[in-house]
Amino acid sequence: MCGFVGGVDTRMTLASLKRLSHRGPDQLDFTTRVVGDRMLTLGQVRLSIVDRRDVPLPISISRGDRSATILFNGEIYNWRELRAELEQEGFAFQTETDTEVALAAYFAWGEACLKRFNGMFALAIWDGTRFFCARDRLGKKPFFYRLVGGRFEFASEIKSFTDLVFEGNEVFDLFEFCPDEHTLFRDIYSLPPGHVLLFEPGRDTLERRAYWSLPLSVGKRLRDPEEAVDRFVELLGDSVRLRMNADVPITAFLSGGLDSTLIAVLANVKSAFTCQFDEFKQTIDEELYARDFADRVGIELTVVRPTRQQFMEDLPKLAWHLEQPTGSFSVFPLYRLAKAAREAGFVVTLSGEGSDELFGGYVRNELLARKALDESDPKVASYRSMLERFEGSPLDRFCRMASRTGLAGAALMKGYLMQHWSGHKSAIENVAAIETRLFLQPLLQMADRMTMAVSLEARNPFLDYRLVEFAFTLDDSLRINDGRGKWLVRKAAERLLPKGALALERKVKHGLPTPINEWLQGRPSFDRKVWNSFLTAECMKSLLGSAS
Repeated sequence: MCGFVGGVDTRMTLASLKRLSHRGPDQLDFTTRVVGDRMLTLGQVRLSIVDRRDVPLPISISRGDRSATILFNGEIYNWRELRAELEQEGFAFQTETDTEVALAAYFAWGEACLKRFNGMFALAIWDGTRFFCARDRLGKKPFFYRLVGGRFEFASEIKSFTDLVFEGNEVFDLFEFCPDEHTLFRDIYSLPPGHVLLFEPGRDTLERRAYWSLPLSVGKRLRDPEEAVDRFVELLGDSVRLRMNADVPITAFLSGGLDSTLIAVLANVKSAFTCQFDEFKQTIDEELYARDFADRVGIELTVVRPTRQQFMEDLPKLAWHLEQPTGSFSVFPLYRLAKAAREAGFVVTLSGEGSDELFGGYVRNELLARKALDESDPKVASYRSMLERFEGSPLDRFCRMASRTGLAGAALMKGYLMQHWSGHKSAIENVAAIETRLFLQPLLQMADRMTMAVSLEARNPFLDYRLVEFAFTLDDSLRINDGRGKWLVRKAAERLLPKGALALERKVKHGLPTPINEWLQGRPSFDRKVWNSFLTAECMKSLLGSAS
């Protein structure tokens, strides 16, 4: 795991790179070189996870009359298999890193190498004539860039850029997070997930295009339950196996829900971390379920209990690392979990992001699948305000439940999401695609920034691209069955988890709820508007004061 800065004729300095030292505290290199009449900048910090030795930074390869240099952030989990194949093609390697394999793969296969990578990554390769930049399929690792007057620069985080100017964004106002290319800063863009970006000095223009997308991965519908469970268990098991490849200690975040317990049992981890707020002990007891599972399988469980005082102390750090709000209170407990794991000596953690989006795990997914509302159902009661005017198209209903700004916001959201809604797919498939493609982005942003804030790498087995593509071959009945979401995940859990585990009986899962409203306003209402405005101000104050 690393961070980088670079570009052509940039204003990036060593100080710009040092602002990313939390992403890579083990090594640092910042170089500039003249290419024709232009100045090339390459800066890299490194967190040593595979090959703990110091390695040459940035990593370069020369072969024949070709040479190239790579800046890399992330992990290519299948790098050993790719390395063996590349060695058969005559490549010799100087390090035991996935970074060098990624660069050799570009030499051998060009842009097609990206489809062979199983991992999370952002990269920039200078091949002597151009920058070839790319981001992983789902956007787990960040990549920001700016092109102004022929000056091209990029970085792993926004704080590395100079002369930042805050600029309002209508898409952010609608979603309360910045999807795809959008940011809150003038001329700063995010490379969307699954995209490449090309910049060639002399032309001074950018070319951006997708190399992967969900619709291209949709295949024949799988309807057989046993076959589906078998394939799901096989894929998730292999995903976990690949993500256990590290030369450092690995732990897991354990919430007490099905997703994290499945990962923990497949990984056979010996330690795990869970979060429990004392304020929620009587209503949302995560510790009960996590402790039950940990005791059954022999996991040493650390329970993190964040407090109001810690929140007030952490707030400036949360804003500085997050950079842009995500519309979620979970940023604080996630930071505290990561901090506890890193202080305990762990450098890698496994986490369960992605399962709800892929397999219909949210209450709104279940409600959308219903033909009518049962007023006696507590889930219906909790979503009453969002379910007003239940009639209408599935897209209308989804937008009303997903909107955080009422019916007016739902109408605007529909206008934005229409481009992602296909008449050739069912409502359940469409929602899964939108949630995986768009609504997952702020969760991955939080996971990356809060773990990297303490130099901890988070790995997400449910987001192995093979498992993602498999999910979009499923019949709707394997996602939502008998009125309950995540049917396939539940069946796999019944097969793999210890009999009698409380997680198997759990009816409602709450994510990472946080009593921030109670702390800030003295009431427990779930009001994200106040929090988002508050955190936006904190982010702006933090970044505009540091990146100058």
